Amino acid sequence: MLGRVLGFCFFEGAFYFAYFYGMSFSQACAAPFWFPDTVLLCALLLSRPRHWWLFILGTLPIRLFSPVAHVPLPLMFATFAIDSAKGLLVATALRVFMKNTIRLESLRDFALFFFCAVMLVPAASAFAGAAVLHAVGRDYWAAWSQWFMGDSMTHLVITPAILYWLLAPRRKIQFPSGMRLVEVSLLAVALIFTGWVAFSTTLNGTSFAEACLYAPVPFLFWAAIRFGMPGASGAVAIITIFSVNAAIHGRGPFAGDSPRDTALALQEFLLLRSAPLYLVAILIRQRDYVEQSLRESEQRFRLMADTAPALLWMSGADKQCCFVNRSWLDFRGRTMEEELGDGWEAGVHPDDLRRCLEMYESSFDARQPLELEYRIRRHDGEYRWMLDRGVPRYGANGEFLGYIGSAVDLTDLKRAEESRQNLIHASRLAVLGELTAMIAHELSQPLTAILTNTDAVERMLLDMAVLPRDEIRQILADIRQDDLRANQAIHRIRALVRRREMEMKPIDMNAAIAEVVNLARGDAERRHVQIREEYSAQLPPARGDVVHLQHVVLNLLINGMDAMKESPEAERNLVVSTSGDNLGFVEIAIKDSGQGVSPENLPRVFDSFFTTKPEGMGMGLSLARYIIQSHSGRLWAENNKDGRGTTFRFVVPSVLETETAPPPPAAVIPPATELLAVKG
Repeated sequence: MLGRVLGFCFFEGAFYFAYFYGMSFSQACAAPFWFPDTVLLCALLLSRPRHWWLFILGTLPIRLFSPVAHVPLPLMFATFAIDSAKGLLVATALRVFMKNTIRLESLRDFALFFFCAVMLVPAASAFAGAAVLHAVGRDYWAAWSQWFMGDSMTHLVITPAILYWLLAPRRKIQFPSGMRLVEVSLLAVALIFTGWVAFSTTLNGTSFAEACLYAPVPFLFWAAIRFGMPGASGAVAIITIFSVNAAIHGRGPFAGDSPRDTALALQEFLLLRSAPLYLVAILIRQRDYVEQSLRESEQRFRLMADTAPALLWMSGADKQCCFVNRSWLDFRGRTMEEELGDGWEAGVHPDDLRRCLEMYESSFDARQPLELEYRIRRHDGEYRWMLDRGVPRYGANGEFLGYIGSAVDLTDLKRAEESRQNLIHASRLAVLGELTAMIAHELSQPLTAILTNTDAVERMLLDMAVLPRDEIRQILADIRQDDLRANQAIHRIRALVRRREMEMKPIDMNAAIAEVVNLARGDAERRHVQIREEYSAQLPPARGDVVHLQHVVLNLLINGMDAMKESPEAERNLVVSTSGDNLGFVEIAIKDSGQGVSPENLPRVFDSFFTTKPEGMGMGLSLARYIIQSHSGRLWAENNKDGRGTTFRFVVPSVLETETAPPPPAAVIPPATELLAVKG
């Protein structure tokens, strides 16, 4: 409370001296600076709007009892109302349109301040003020011009100085120190000296006196360029003090002039020097702010880049590396200078370097995103696989600046993928090991037939004088057919046994599943299992790897037969069916009539190493699910509604859809809690 009272008392004292100097000019001419306006505006900007009435009313006693001049009461109350309305309008406008009302931080802020405080509101108030003065005998347009210039010049020249110097401690502005303080001191001395020379000379009317008026100009621009708005406003304030003092006492360039000519000369002099000076200061401030923002942005980028776990890099428009982050340097065990330019190429594996550079240059020339895999030497000498992605970067004007990218170590993922493929291959071999009887059945039948036909031909050659050519031709045809049958069996077995990468191609799932069923039919006969095939005639081709999908089907067939080993032989039925839908997926279902899966085991059947078989490894269903997921499909199972057995289902995209087709909706695939599989 005491602080507010002291602040109000300080305002009253400042307004009194401002009113005193404002009325120091002749009553026949309006003051060139109406100082009370700037004091009132600064008080309103620093206080809350609900306290503004107190400052408005606080100016009235000073106007009534000031000994400077005897103003008629009607004229005094009219000018009081006009000045009060003017201060309220300017303060309200600045509060609405500016973020910081006591700092001109940008060209936009300066334009708003100039438009509201220097031009629009003073011009509008001048019409009312000129009307009042015209009523007491003054010329209307001369009064309007003098009123407008007095109000306008005080906000252009005096208000910025008060905002930046008298109110600076409230905003904790850092004062210069060291060499900067020496520079400020020298500048202040130079301004004071040149101001004294310009306005204290008695050689009025001579060319030397006119030249002296330009002496402060270099130092004014020095203050604006080196110190921004604080320097410009302070320099203008110093020159204003000398010029106003000279105008009041009729010295220097104002000697012998009438009050009106003195006011016009003073206004012209300060207007031509302060307006461009403030503009230069604002532009310098804005440039410094942009440069500071760029430096801070670059520092933030470097901080984020150096703390990021990924290996980040940037290249310029010349294709040369211009930046790598700390993670990259730590990974490579080299310095920034060694990695910049084309230094990074020294670590790329020789077998990958040519391919890597060709892909980089082709993407660079086409301005397209870059993605490549290559091996690069780590600080310990080990080559690690990297997945490197980069995108073009452009400036604000659309200029191409180069590329920015990141590299991620894929070595562990590649090793994990290789281990997974080894597990899939081992699982496939284990499945075929369980089909030993089936393989023997597939091969023994044609081999036995070949042997029988060979014995028959041998007997004919030994016992018959005349060989029956038609019978021998038929026997040879049977031998050829049996040989082809054995060859096809061996071919199917070799395809399942051979290790290979996935090759996504269109697949006739009906034919692919029929091959697997024929391969497993011998084992099914041994187990007394009846396999029934129900293939959709309108099934679209699926997109996938035929061998891997046949592995899944074979695994599910064996699981289904294992699930029915405790069932009566007459009830061991296995149904294999295919179907398509309008959503771009092909569905395969394998239904057994076993005992089903107990509820407590259903949530765990897809877990690795979980199995209900005493001799099982628990990897079959886990690997099958991985294969289906690699095909952008899903695998699940559900107990049959009749309570007998389980149905396996999996879906894979058809070639009618793109390879990035989304997973089937809930209407096709049950919720995750129901995506259950039989024991693996």
